[in-house]
This record gives sequence, structure tokens and C-alpha cells, in this order.
Amino acid sequence: MVRLLALLMAGDEYGTRIVENICSKGFSSWLYGLHEFSSVPPLETVLDEPEAHVPQGLPRCDLVLSLGLPQELQALLPALAEEVHARAVVVAVCRSEWLPPGLREQLKQDLEEAGVACAFPKPFCSLEETGDPYINEFAARFGKPKVRIEAPGGVIRRVEVLRGAPCGSTWHVAEKIIGLPVEPRERLWEELAKAHHAYPCLGSMNVDPVLGDAVLHAAQYLLRNAVEEALEGLIKRKWLR
Repeated sequence: MVRLLALLMAGDEYGTRIVENICSKGFSSWLYGLHEFSSVPPLETVLDEPEAHVPQGLPRCDLVLSLGLPQELQALLPALAEEVHARAVVVAVCRSEWLPPGLREQLKQDLEEAGVACAFPKPFCSLEETGDPYINEFAARFGKPKVRIEAPGGVIRRVEVLRGAPCGSTWHVAEKIIGLPVEPRERLWEELAKAHHAYPCLGSMNVDPVLGDAVLHAAQYLLRNAVEEALEGLIKRKWLR
């Protein structure tokens, strides 16, 4: 069992929703610690003395989840990982301003030099197994959506979420598409998009310079691809019978 330490901003919906979803899906035992930052120190002071800004009294853990922290606090992650003896760090990047490319590369270098595995999924629901056992255990349940669909007579009757977006949107959309015909696909994708927006997805709607599209749209494409793959799997199973 992986021991998680979740880091988020006090009162922030993004991190709160992810933590609540992890717990509601039966994995509350993973959550060994949670810290809510109430203030953001200047980046210059963090870079000069990161240890001085690391919260005290945090529990030892295997995996640190950075959930919606501003870049000033992201810069603390190498020192914080050392403090809690973490073996892996995952930084959710659903807004480009949370982790500029230069800071991402610096964090990656610092963490890897310290022997700490790391991943920077953009969006968070693009996370897949990396080869690190702690990230793999988390990513087996939460990350890039994967579903199994039953659609007798061409109508979706059951959707099983095998792996869902950490925010919980996959489970929400899975419920909303039950009863829909699989053809025409355009209607299915339209209803899927409506459900995804209504949840709502918390990814940025601004165009990300790296993705070339909004993070919210990238998240929606990942979910749509998961549904398409499940439907293609139905066709393959039908022909194998």
C-alpha cells in the first residue's frame, strides 16, 4: 500500500476535490498526510532557503502529490521530499502557470539527483505508469481514463471505470452516458463533452503553450479516447465469439 502525502492550497477546490475523490473511491487508507498551505512566500526566498519554508511535522510517506500549488511552493518539493523521505513525487499540472517549463526541468533534475522518481502529468488525468512502484500503484487506479463498456443492441448499458481521472470526472461522465446509443458517434461525443464540462473539469481553458490547446480540452480528449477504445474492444470481442 502506497503512503500518500497530499499538498494543496487552503480552501482550493482543485486539491480538495482530488483528495475527496481518492477517499470516496475506497483508498482513504493511502492518505497518510495532508498539508494545506495558507500563504505563498516570495520565490526568491524559497530558492535561497527552501528548508526554511518546508512545513514541520509532516509524516513520512512514499509518494508526494502536489495538487494545484503555485510555482513558488512547487520549488519547495525537493527539500520537502527529503524531509518526509519520499521516494516519488507527482506534480499535477492543470494550469501552465503552476509549473513553467524551466522550473519543471529544474525540479526533475533535483529530484532525480536525489533518487526521487517524479512525474509531471499535464493534465493530471494523463498520468500513466512510469516504472516507479509508488507512482505505478497510484496510477493503476487514478490517471489516464480506462473504461469497460457493455452496449447490447448498440445502447450503452454499463460503464465500468477501470482507471479514472483523479478529480472524479470519469465516474461522473460514465453515469451520464448510460442509455445513449453508440451511434452516431457525434451525438455520443456531444453528450460526453456536456457531462465533462458540467462536472466541471477544473483544467485551464486557456491555450497551453506546450499542448497547443486548452488543458480542459486535452482532458476531454483523453476521456473520449478511453470510451472509443472500450467501444472498439466490444467489436473485437464480438468477432472473437
